Amino acid sequence: MPDYQHVIRGRGSLNRIMELAGKLGIVRPMIIGGNTLTTKLMKRVPALLAAPVFSGYHPNPDLSDAYSGAELYRKNACDGIISIGGGSAIDTGKAVQTLLFSEDIKQIMNGCYPERMKLPHIAVPGTAGSGAEATQNAVVYVDGIKAGLSHPDLRPSGVLLDAELLDSLPEYHKKSCAMDTLAQGIESYWCAAANDDSRVHAYLAILGVLDNLKSYLAGDPHAADEMLDASFQSGKAIQITRTTAAHAMSYQMTKKFGIAHGHAVMLTLPVLWEMLAEDENTAPVLQELSRLMRLGDPLMVPRLLRGIMIDLGLSLPPFPDNETLEILTESVNPERLANHPAQLSRTDIRNVYVRSLLPPGDAERQACLDIWKYYDAK
Repeated sequence: MPDYQHVIRGRGSLNRIMELAGKLGIVRPMIIGGNTLTTKLMKRVPALLAAPVFSGYHPNPDLSDAYSGAELYRKNACDGIISIGGGSAIDTGKAVQTLLFSEDIKQIMNGCYPERMKLPHIAVPGTAGSGAEATQNAVVYVDGIKAGLSHPDLRPSGVLLDAELLDSLPEYHKKSCAMDTLAQGIESYWCAAANDDSRVHAYLAILGVLDNLKSYLAGDPHAADEMLDASFQSGKAIQITRTTAAHAMSYQMTKKFGIAHGHAVMLTLPVLWEMLAEDENTAPVLQELSRLMRLGDPLMVPRLLRGIMIDLGLSLPPFPDNETLEILTESVNPERLANHPAQLSRTDIRNVYVRSLLPPGDAERQACLDIWKYYDAK
């Protein structure tokens, strides 16, 4: 699949989805998404009323879910996919696409894909968070173990960005998805694989969140448009660089603590920033990044991030016991850490969890809140 994606954006643009489908040659699409958004899509676009709908996937998609989707696709002789929803729906679309070309799971998990897996796929994000619409990657689970799919042809060929879909999101999901976008921007910017192009997208993602978060949560339609674009920009950034340790360390926390992905990611990112600030090899990129974030001192950024989390009510889970800390530490995929700008030992990883999950004192908590309030007033 070429790097170019057909993109339609703007409030009400869901009405133009058949225009996008026509550009991609989709006549008989299969829709992948939850009941609420697929119903909204079909009411808005009557031409899709006869399309088969696949909703049988989990919030953390299991590759086995995709078998049923692939079967439904073949049964209805479909010629393209429309996925609508959060990262789970879009990643399920990528998993279905993969299984339509190869059902050799062992080979796929070893990174052995067919050379070409082209299939028209329109991704319609229903959250401003994952950026999955911009990437060739998908997070899936196989027998309860997190695995990843990645192939250039899995990058959706069409993207439709309609911020009206964000209006009915629960507050917690709006907040946690915003933190995912912000984390992806920061991680992509400091990533060892970063380049000039990825840093432009990362910068736009970071400022898109920081400048619009409060207005977005207050219901401002323009801010919602900006947040959705920030999420798309974060996806474009990590398409180039991938993510780093904060994402790698988040997945088991979502399972153990029952919190959303973006919430989990932002718990560790401030501590990881502080560790990188102490390393003379990585301190310069943090100085550059803190300047772009309009904070002079790089050590102000972790406090800003904690202040945002406190202000949003994204609280710390109960401090884990030693057994849980061991499970968290052992869960981190070393391959994910290859992108991190500094090497982390097993002891480092455990220490990051400990420092991240310890509640701040009253004075530190207030200082963090004050930085965010001052920043927001700019």
